[in-house]
Amino acid sequence: MASSWLTPRTRKRVLGLALPLTLLALWWSAGAFGWVDPRLFAPLAKVVRAPLDPVVQKLIVNGVGASLLRNIEGALIGSAAGLALGFWLGFSARADKLIGPTFHVFRQIAMFAWIPLLTAWFGIGEAMRVGFIAIAAFKPMTMNVQEGIRSIPPQYLEVGRAMCLSRRAMLFRVILPAALPSISSGLQLAFIAAWLATIGVETLVSFSVGIGSVLREGQEHFHMEVVMFGIVLIGALGFLFNAAIQALSSHLLRWRGTI
Repeated sequence: MASSWLTPRTRKRVLGLALPLTLLALWWSAGAFGWVDPRLFAPLAKVVRAPLDPVVQKLIVNGVGASLLRNIEGALIGSAAGLALGFWLGFSARADKLIGPTFHVFRQIAMFAWIPLLTAWFGIGEAMRVGFIAIAAFKPMTMNVQEGIRSIPPQYLEVGRAMCLSRRAMLFRVILPAALPSISSGLQLAFIAAWLATIGVETLVSFSVGIGSVLREGQEHFHMEVVMFGIVLIGALGFLFNAAIQALSSHLLRWRGTI
């Protein structure tokens, strides 16, 4: 009865906070009571104070904007290319036979295997990083768009033909609305993959400004509190980024609730 005043949505939020708060409590206890070596696992208090260091502050101020810009640029390029190829493979059985097998081999290549090749082509500059991020976003976008086109019920297309819709009307009134959920899912996965690729390439490839430079700074000077703060920052920004994409997807798909 004590929790009967909570709405289902509030109860869900409270339960969702239970695990993070428990982990924070364990983290604080581990540092306060000396359960772990502080040189390897920084206490929570030191991690909270890490951004007060002027060097770390400078890395964060310069790095967050650079990482977000790099991430958005690469994700948009990869998503646009994936959207185009996914539509082509979804609509054309011939294209699927000719290009589909090659694409499926391409998507099996581990992401970080591309770094030596891209570095040889573009050096270690911004073009290499954006290209790497674009490849990461390209794969899930292509697959979801193709699946969305292929999974359109034939009855929808038959109704469109019965109504004598033009190709343009068929595309915007039948095909896109039917495939939009898959396209939306592909966009979310593309931006998630792009974010992971952004942090990965910034951390592995030196001489770049970005959030990955926070991790490198902590690693080079063995400041675990800086490394752990960078990890928390990456997770928080990734969570906010994903929430923004989900909100956009919900807005685009709001019409489904009226059907």
